[in-house]
Amino acid sequence: MPITPLHGLAPMFLYFKEKTKIDPLALTVSATFIDLETLYYFIIGEPLNHRILHGFALASTVYPILITVGVYLVEYVFEGRLWSTYNVLRLKPNQVRYPLLNIYLCSLTGGFSHVFLDMFTHQNMPYVIYPLTNGNPFYIGSSSIIVEVAVILLALYSCMQWLRR
Repeated sequence: MPITPLHGLAPMFLYFKEKTKIDPLALTVSATFIDLETLYYFIIGEPLNHRILHGFALASTVYPILITVGVYLVEYVFEGRLWSTYNVLRLKPNQVRYPLLNIYLCSLTGGFSHVFLDMFTHQNMPYVIYPLTNGNPFYIGSSSIIVEVAVILLALYSCMQWLRR
């Protein structure tokens, strides 16, 4: 199973390819915060910890809207701090505040990519394509190592792009 930081790094190469359109905050937050659901269920001791957020229904509707509102507010209120944070991280952005549509599309991309990558590696994801079916028909068992290697390679590619800046 791809660990949460790799979910955030895997799509970051998109930012390095098109800095004017891709919001790194929206992309990273949407690709990683979806695992707060997993953390919550793990903390309360539930055996099934990938639930409704780990499905395309919410990851493509409610979740990106919530992330968009949050990221938009953060970019508006903390613009100066984001500039300094991005400079410390050597992201070298062209801008810190992105248009609402760009934030939404990046939030949609991050959440969708997270569910897409997890659906091959987690057997217990009953809401992947809910309400069409209950369960995860995409789980590929021990072949999921292919997806995990692909995520690692995407994360490494993103890091290489990052270090080139």
